Amino acid sequence: MKNLKLKFSSFALSIFSLTSAQSINLRGPAQQLANEIKGIFPYVAVSIFIVVIFVNLGHFVKDNGDWKKGVTNIVIFAAILGAVVGLVNYVGSISL
Repeated sequence: MKNLKLKFSSFALSIFSLTSAQSINLRGPAQQLANEIKGIFPYVAVSIFIVVIFVNLGHFVKDNGDWKKGVTNIVIFAAILGAVVGLVNYVGSISL
């Protein structure tokens, strides 16, 4: 049992020293991920906006359609999208 504790402690110490000796550079991969998201985000946002319009199309074309509800849903989506874009820009502008 004593030998097992010694092996485990030496293994833990070697792992700790190995990880503490390495310099972890997260700025590069994080910047690459942010650039990819910035490139993809407009296409995703437009696709979701088109889906929202199609979902709310029934409010506009039915005989007893509720224009106010359809326009309200689209405006709410646009407001949420604007808030997300603003938040992403704010977080992107903060330097690490």
